[in-house]
Amino acid sequence: MQVLTKVGNPVDVTYQAVKLTTGLSDVVMKIYDETRALDGVNFPDVTMTEIGATGRYYGSFTPDAVGVWTVIVDSATKSGPVVQTFIVTANDIDSIATAIAALNDLSAAEVGAEVASALGTYDVATVSDVGSAEAAIRGTDSDTLKTLSDQIDDLGQPAMIG
Repeated sequence: MQVLTKVGNPVDVTYQAVKLTTGLSDVVMKIYDETRALDGVNFPDVTMTEIGATGRYYGSFTPDAVGVWTVIVDSATKSGPVVQTFIVTANDIDSIATAIAALNDLSAAEVGAEVASALGTYDVATVSDVGSAEAAIRGTDSDTLKTLSDQIDDLGQPAMIG
């Protein structure tokens, strides 16, 4: 399972020991950064702390870059490390909600001006407004369904992993 979080926000990690073994002092979390590298300088190993006497242990780290981060948690007294990945993004639900709230505070005229500014380079009325390379791909505004179909058929298909 992957967990989504925002860069700069602390990530809490909880580990459940085999058979809920309590009293372990060697539960260690290794942190691999967005480059998939073990960075012991900026992200040293974290010795996890038990929550009461539950056999569950916790620790945290704070990612400093966007990307996929990985933690591996293990205990020398119990076999089998556990792996968890975290998708670290530039925004989270709270920051998106704040941005939306700011938009809600704008007047209709302000929203219209923002949208017009953002879409300015994409609001092309005619083929003559675009470069010749784009015009050759796009065709005219009065293309027939057959012309559009032929243009789609001419597009290459990229290699993919599904």
